[in-house]
Amino acid sequence: MVVDWIANIGALSLGALAFYFFARRDILHARRSVSAAFLGALFGLLSVLVVMMPVHFGDGATFDTRAAPAILSGYFLGPFGGIITATIAGAARYWVGGPFAIGGSLSPFFYAAYGAIVGACCRHRDLGPGPLRLLSIAVVGTLFVLPCFFIDQGVEVGLQILENAWYLLLVGNVVGVVILGLMISEAKKFSVEHKALKSTLFLTDLARSSAGIAVWRFDMAANRLTWDDAMFRLFDVDPGSFNGEFNDWERTVHPDDIDAARRQFLEAYEKKSGFATDFRIVRRDGSIHWLAAHCSFLEDDDGNVTEAVGVNWDITDSKEMADSLFEREKEARLRSEELEVTLASVVQGVSAFDKDGRLHFCNDRAGEFTGLPPEMLVPGTSYHAYNQYRQGAFVTGFPGEATKAVSESVQPTSHIRSLIHLSNGRILSFSAAPMPDGGWVETYEDVTEKVVADERVKKAAETDNLTELANRLSFRETLDHVVDIAGDADEVASSLLLIDLNDFKAVNDSHGHVVGDRLLQHVANTLKAVSEGGDLAARLGGDEFALVLKPRTEEDIREIANGLCAVFDLPVNLDGLMVQSGLSVGVAIISADGTGSEETLSRADLALYKAKQEKRSAYRVFDADIAKEDAERKRTKNALIRVVENQGLDVFCQPILNLETHRVDHFEALVRWHQGEESYVPPSNFIPLAEEIGLIAKVGDFVLSEVLRSLATWPNDYRACVNVSVLQLGDGRFVERVLNGLKEAGISPHRLELELTESVLMSAGSAAHEDLRKLRDAGLNLALDDFGIGFSSFGYLQELPFNKLKIDRRFVSEVEKDEGSAAILRTIAALADNLDMKSTAEGVETAQQLSVVTACGCHYGQGYFIGQPIPLEDVQQAYFEIPKVAKAALNA
Repeated sequence: MVVDWIANIGALSLGALAFYFFARRDILHARRSVSAAFLGALFGLLSVLVVMMPVHFGDGATFDTRAAPAILSGYFLGPFGGIITATIAGAARYWVGGPFAIGGSLSPFFYAAYGAIVGACCRHRDLGPGPLRLLSIAVVGTLFVLPCFFIDQGVEVGLQILENAWYLLLVGNVVGVVILGLMISEAKKFSVEHKALKSTLFLTDLARSSAGIAVWRFDMAANRLTWDDAMFRLFDVDPGSFNGEFNDWERTVHPDDIDAARRQFLEAYEKKSGFATDFRIVRRDGSIHWLAAHCSFLEDDDGNVTEAVGVNWDITDSKEMADSLFEREKEARLRSEELEVTLASVVQGVSAFDKDGRLHFCNDRAGEFTGLPPEMLVPGTSYHAYNQYRQGAFVTGFPGEATKAVSESVQPTSHIRSLIHLSNGRILSFSAAPMPDGGWVETYEDVTEKVVADERVKKAAETDNLTELANRLSFRETLDHVVDIAGDADEVASSLLLIDLNDFKAVNDSHGHVVGDRLLQHVANTLKAVSEGGDLAARLGGDEFALVLKPRTEEDIREIANGLCAVFDLPVNLDGLMVQSGLSVGVAIISADGTGSEETLSRADLALYKAKQEKRSAYRVFDADIAKEDAERKRTKNALIRVVENQGLDVFCQPILNLETHRVDHFEALVRWHQGEESYVPPSNFIPLAEEIGLIAKVGDFVLSEVLRSLATWPNDYRACVNVSVLQLGDGRFVERVLNGLKEAGISPHRLELELTESVLMSAGSAAHEDLRKLRDAGLNLALDDFGIGFSSFGYLQELPFNKLKIDRRFVSEVEKDEGSAAILRTIAALADNLDMKSTAEGVETAQQLSVVTACGCHYGQGYFIGQPIPLEDVQQAYFEIPKVAKAALNA
């Protein structure tokens, strides 16, 4: 019986060894169903062995340790593995015991079920239970299977067997379960630890591979060098050419680094201490790589170094990065030094603040300009404290955000510029710009002198030098602003007054420019006197002035305009010299009706134009009547443009009587604009328009062409007179057209006479005078029209070569009842004789007037009494004899 027990226990041990064997080969970690089936079969075979070697009792009964494989199969493998084990064990027991061993055949199923139940309830199942738990499992399992003893031979026999062998059953089950359970638990633990070790090694290899770490070993005694695969890849060495010698490594090291690397290795070997170093290798493609190396030495029990173990990895990228960083740091230090030198030498003060509003750095100039003490210029000073230098200051030169940033000490969100006027009188040019990290930089520059100079320049640019009034530029800016803010003109409104001196040119010509300048200054002083705060007095140029008045009632505006006219309606005392020069004023009310600056100027100009027509000091306020006249004038302009372009003007001629020969010997050409069948537009209405819109040259060319064409058909002793505008003179083209026209028509120059009015000639320049001299030198006759009503007649008579004086009709119209007019006629006629000129009396309307002008010594007479203007083509029917009425008067 003892031998049988030993055989059973040995069989169990053999099963445990098999379990351990499979655990080393990861069978336990295969898929759970496969592993359970395989191990269940293994436990079943183990049960077959113990069943085949049962323990025999003296009464002929047998017993075996099949309980241990069945219980532990159910415990570790679960129901599936337990059933496989129980089936194999039960079949073996039935094969050995026959039909009388049914209870013994069923017992493995009881054991397996019991083991599965315990395993399901046990949280230590993966690693296996300890000895005490195995002991308790065996004892309870023995009790769990007791019913199987009563199946084959009944209760009585079963109890008899248990009575005789219960202790053997219990001891056998306990010994079998404990021994097999402990060995299986150790195998399970080994399996788990082996799996963890493999996982750790895998992760280590993965990390080493990812990091590019290569491992080498050098056996000192065998002089044998061993590399792993990573070393061959790292050093770019063909494994087939590797001999496992130390020289294999040395051949790859850069020549410049080999001595230092070998020396470090040997020094560490002698000291038996590890070392770390960097060196370069040369790969087969010639590329150079930097490697890091760590080495440790292993010693035997006697303290002798037996082996060197080390790792290498590629640090080329990090080395290059480090070199790059070093160069950048070097460059940054250089730039920092340059910045310090620059900040110390720049004329601006510079301060930098971090995102928290604290001073980062500033240069000496910043302290000089701000006047802050040294303790406020150290890093860390708050922006609020730093801004103490702005106390009492005010800021100009920037809108919106910039004003807030400077005034409220709020860090800027965009670049700003401004002027800070400090309480000590210093003016700083301030600039602030944000930085990407949230901080900002401020610069300061003392621009006090520059600002003062700029203000002088600005004032000079906006001021008229002679009068110290605002100039045209400043006037336009002010007018634009006033127009933009204009309100409804119900009771009060701003206004524009355009002011023009009358006959200012005559004052200059008569008294000189010095007197003229004093007159302009007198006007300026007068305008300053009537101006109040908010008004603007300006000189626009020449003798043109303007007043932009702040809101007033229309009555007040009229009173100011009338007062200006009254002042200059009287002679002005200029340092003892009394000068007479009237004033004209045009007024435009500024209101919020959408009228812009240009339209306001136009309205004031139209009003001024109407005021000047009154030929005295007067003012006019723009109103509906002026607007209506202007509209009509514009329509007339448009119509005039069309008629001139279409050559729709007519040329009439008025005969001029030679008072010595009593015959008509020349005619004055007069241009007419025919509107309707019986209506003509007077020349006084459209000739100024033609001059204004630049058509006078075309009108003059048309009249000249028509006159020359007709004059060529007249007898040679008849002449024609053509009126000339001063706008036609000055560029030489009119002279060229006249002379070419005479030449082409074959007309002698002396047969053409050119008339210029005295008032128009006063506005002509020297170039126009030169054209007149050329025409006179070419043989043409020049007549000075409207003589006697200007201021400079005698000067022009001396300067220009006129042939004839045409006496203004106002003197002729009064000769019948005013002896003074007759005296003037005799004086002018005598003056003409003395200057070797001819004289023509204009406006002869009666026989008596004709007799008087003849008696006064005039050479020619012209007027309706002598002959009315007739179309140019009808002249030939009228020049053969003097009109009968005129002839009768002469005979009388």
